[in-house]
Amino acid sequence: ITLIVYYFSAERTGSLWDCGEFILGAYKLQVVHPPGAPLFVLVGRLFTWVAELFSSDPAMIAFSVNLMSSICTAFAATFICWVTIMLSKIMLVGREGEMDQGQIIATAGAGVVAGLSTAFCTSVWFSAVEGEVYAMSTFFTTMTLWSMIKWYSLPDTAKADRWLLFTVYSAGLSIGVHLLSILTFPALALFYYFK
Repeated sequence: ITLIVYYFSAERTGSLWDCGEFILGAYKLQVVHPPGAPLFVLVGRLFTWVAELFSSDPAMIAFSVNLMSSICTAFAATFICWVTIMLSKIMLVGREGEMDQGQIIATAGAGVVAGLSTAFCTSVWFSAVEGEVYAMSTFFTTMTLWSMIKWYSLPDTAKADRWLLFTVYSAGLSIGVHLLSILTFPALALFYYFK
């Protein structure tokens, strides 16, 4: 749902602020303003390359980077939906309990509401339709939170610890986009402590 709405509301060309710099940085693999965003630029380059395959219109290059932000934010909303569902399940029946039909519907509804609320709040939607680092940063932040909650919701086995490693890996990758994901570390530490 969010990706369809973002697709139709994404900027078709460049917009104000730093968007032009990030779009051009992704297109030409240039260094953007400090502290830089190397992962954003590399992934953005892949999107501009695909845009060049379909059209020679320079506006398509800008639209492709804007669409990358839309895709990242749609996934971020999905991760929030999944986090809400997992935490709701833990709250209702614990890690290993089974939910009844009513609880499944309630948790799924809560997840959908949380995901859509995240996707369509003003500040998130504003970043989702332009070629800025905040959309991809939100994606990595929510993916980091999701993987930690995934680890937290699983029984305490050695196999479940791979999600803990993925959490650290995701947080490390996010630093190549923006430093926002570092803000999740206190919450991640609390989940680790409580498990």
